[in-house]
Amino acid sequence: MQDNEYKRTGYEKGNFYSNPLMLNGEPLDYNIFNIGSKGELTVIKGAAITGKPTQVPFYIYLRRGGNKIVIPGYETPEKSQTKIDISQILRHAKPGDMLVIESVNKEDGPVKRVLKLPGGGC
Repeated sequence: MQDNEYKRTGYEKGNFYSNPLMLNGEPLDYNIFNIGSKGELTVIKGAAITGKPTQVPFYIYLRRGGNKIVIPGYETPEKSQTKIDISQILRHAKPGDMLVIESVNKEDGPVKRVLKLPGGGC
């Protein structure tokens, strides 16, 4: 299950597609993504098909029971990146948690995604 949980603000700039999340350079497959997933996560805007996407700096965190979960090493809101080893975040997740990915820059807001994490193996 995925939801972008985003409300338009008027600051948006660029082309945003339905799946801005990339895992190991390929569009993230929401059907197989789970707490055992591994690889490098990036967030893009622009056309991945043409080979000219732009990486978007993002924040990433977990929500459990409606509360933000503090992940060791990612405690501060300044902790943004353009890529991350997703297993570093998912190792703190439990089935049913929400993985939240949101842009650092307000003009990139439409990339925000909230993914409900199913269980799964490595």
